[in-house]
Amino acid sequence: MTVSIVGLLAGMATGRELIGTSIYCVGVWLGGGISFLAPKLTDVPLQDERDTDLYNRASGLTLGVLFVGGLSVIPVIYVLEAARRIETPPEVNGAIFLASGLFLMWGVSYGIVKRR
Repeated sequence: MTVSIVGLLAGMATGRELIGTSIYCVGVWLGGGISFLAPKLTDVPLQDERDTDLYNRASGLTLGVLFVGGLSVIPVIYVLEAARRIETPPEVNGAIFLASGLFLMWGVSYGIVKRR
């Protein structure tokens, strides 16, 4: 995955975005495939309960930071926009929709996992 990101950044820095993006796509798909298949192709456990605990804590921290940041910033953006003090660029609206979609997807996933 690191090689993929470095390839993308190098392509962007040198003006060869297509090559960088190609390196990124191939690397991410290979890395994702290995991450998905490795546990299925071996009998040796690749994670233990400590890894699971760290994963859960990191996920909770990430969502918590996004949640608090979103609750702090998004209403202010909407109020300032309604008062015609600022005009938000489409990227900001896209980021808000992306974060909202992330939390909706997490909620649905949590509900599915909890019912099983």
